[in-house]
Amino acid sequence: MDNKKSDDKVEVIATLFPQYDFVKQIGGDKVNVTLLLPPGAESHTYEPTPQDMIKIDESDLFVYTGEEMEPWASSLISGMEKEINVLDLSTTVDLINVEKFEEEHGYETDETHEENDNKDDNHADTDEHHHSYDPHIWLNPLYAIQMIRSIENELCQVDPENEEFYRNNSNEYINQIELLDAEIEQTVNSSRTRKIAFGGAFAYSYFIERYDLEFVTAYQACGENTEPSTKQVKDVIDYIKENKLPVIFYKEYTNGNVARTISEETGAKMLVFNTVHNLSKEEIENGASYVSIMRQNLANLKEALK
Repeated sequence: MDNKKSDDKVEVIATLFPQYDFVKQIGGDKVNVTLLLPPGAESHTYEPTPQDMIKIDESDLFVYTGEEMEPWASSLISGMEKEINVLDLSTTVDLINVEKFEEEHGYETDETHEENDNKDDNHADTDEHHHSYDPHIWLNPLYAIQMIRSIENELCQVDPENEEFYRNNSNEYINQIELLDAEIEQTVNSSRTRKIAFGGAFAYSYFIERYDLEFVTAYQACGENTEPSTKQVKDVIDYIKENKLPVIFYKEYTNGNVARTISEETGAKMLVFNTVHNLSKEEIENGASYVSIMRQNLANLKEALK
């Protein structure tokens, strides 16, 4: 379906940074891609502005991750005055069921699902959001590749004249991600341990499963706006001491209070493990990409697995 409006560039709206970056890498100078989520903002509680809705309505393609990550997207799409090309990237992968993942890894407790007014988030979220499925699919690089293929195919349908251009760019970026994936796998397989610790909101089930890592977390996966119990924090402290782990991870754009408490008790170094769902304005302006941020994660992982 060639729905490109004119001979001008293809206009694409991407909700989150991963798909923004993927569209940018594939589309090159043939595509104008707009990142809908403001730099540093939280996707779950984001509310599109009237101007956002106009941009989407005028676009050639709207790319989002799915209902779990952007619960506001479906109502936004259904409210459009005309039919638009929509790509839901969550349909390309097998989503991880949060409850099942917690049970398999033995870290779900009733205590971790208690609400607490003291948030460990600088996003000032006011609504607690629980996921049935983990939406951070791109943290498995193999799933990131599937996302790229889906975007590539959609761009080729919207703009078939530039199909070869899109496919070549897609292949080049996929090669970079395959190299990244191989390096992460080699790092894990050659390390003395596969154990890591998280002291911030947990969004890493796809990464954990891809590289068969063992982990402990102070937070459950189904809600970022709950605080861990004293027992959960103590369990992480004991795990770090027992296994002599040098690093405690926490999520980007958070104050890291829980991770700091654990660090002070264990001597473990606080390092960010970036979920890549959004970046700062400075990072975006400096040309950060999915690959560059994941390589920062790899560098921090190497420290954690020393």
